[in-house]
Amino acid sequence: LSAATGPARSRQQAGLAGRGSAMATDSSRGSRDLSLVVAGLALGLATSWWLQRRERLAGLPAPNAELKSIHVIGDVYLDMIAKVSRLPQWDGDTLIEMPIETHPGGSALNTAVQLASLINTRWREPKMRKTVKFDRCVLHSLVGEDVYGQVVTERIKDTGVELSAPAVGGQGVCICLSGPTDRAFVSYRGTVERLCERDIDRSVLLTPRTGHVHFAAYYDCTGLQRSMPTLMKEARAMGATISLVPQSDSSGEWKTDLLDLLYLVDVLICNEEELARMTHLPRDEVDAAIQVLLNKRCKLIVVTRGREGAIAMSREERWEQPTMARQVVDTTGAGDAFAAGFLWGWCQEEDVRLGLIFGCACGAAAVGQMGGSHPLSPLEINKCMLGITPSVEPSARLDRRRLQRSRSQTQPELLHSASSGDLAMAGSPTALRNAQSDFSADVGARWQLARAHGSSTSLALSNSS
Repeated sequence: LSAATGPARSRQQAGLAGRGSAMATDSSRGSRDLSLVVAGLALGLATSWWLQRRERLAGLPAPNAELKSIHVIGDVYLDMIAKVSRLPQWDGDTLIEMPIETHPGGSALNTAVQLASLINTRWREPKMRKTVKFDRCVLHSLVGEDVYGQVVTERIKDTGVELSAPAVGGQGVCICLSGPTDRAFVSYRGTVERLCERDIDRSVLLTPRTGHVHFAAYYDCTGLQRSMPTLMKEARAMGATISLVPQSDSSGEWKTDLLDLLYLVDVLICNEEELARMTHLPRDEVDAAIQVLLNKRCKLIVVTRGREGAIAMSREERWEQPTMARQVVDTTGAGDAFAAGFLWGWCQEEDVRLGLIFGCACGAAAVGQMGGSHPLSPLEINKCMLGITPSVEPSARLDRRRLQRSRSQTQPELLHSASSGDLAMAGSPTALRNAQSDFSADVGARWQLARAHGSSTSLALSNSS
């Protein structure tokens, strides 16, 4: 019996052992697979943490679903800039001292570059992070498929601007003759003239994260004019605010079609010459011209005035903002830099005074460098911001004689710490009390300046007893 059952029992034991071995193998495989999954998750989390940390260290914003994007639609040129003291004559040659420079340009591109720079650099300042509401700038345009278009595309990539633009035809090129106080242009429109509605990627433009849409160079982008009302309405339906820059009309016609768009526009930004041409009023009748545009239901008109700064008007209020006098290197792109600065300040909380301070600071910084598409230095912007005289509404202008008398009693003083960037106002209670009615507007303006600078504020009173 033992001999008969032995082989069967051995086979049974062998089968049990085999099944046990298979189960052990499956268990080890399961453990190994689980270990791989856990390791993969850990690696993914570590990678995500490292990337966000690298972005923070680089001063770039980490992705945040609550932050919005600014979109700029309009012209992209290749600028060839020659610094001249006088315009050339026919059948003559004008020699210049500085080399001719080549930069990507155009109102839309210049504005987008400075907006992207403000987004990236202001994130480096911890004091500004809580107030920043935008984390990306997207430029919608058309670029050439020629060598000039390739140059423009490659250089845009280095600026931090996200480009949404198909490549078709010949690139628009602008030859800029930049003088000490003004400039003149010779332009081949090319892609700028061909830009139309089908070149705008709506899947990129119209998203829940779209916070503001800026239309640049209305008169230059003739192929886009008819579709602008539709694009504006669609953007507003997404909750975005709208701004518009008319730019010069090279045809000289200055058709009034633009005025019919203004009910869709939250902010119109122009210079004094463009304002006069659009409204067909004399250049010195600025307030009357602005009133014409406000009657077209535009919410806010902002007018740049060169060395005199800028003014802004709504139906309820009027603001003035002086700028900082600087030695002019090149005026190209100064208006675009102002537009970027104003939109950056205004878009945060629709604060007009903050927008004017940022706009004038960026415009002043822009005239100190060649070309309009180089990102402005944050230090230069801050330096110009500190050099700006605080803005005061006409209704609150100061009586200079009474102010001088009140200041003689221990003048309140604006203090700036170069190390921390903080601003503070210091003075005796007597000086502040005696000057209360006259000095309050100045103090309020300086507080706005401190806020624009991203600084904390404090009031120090000496002899507080």
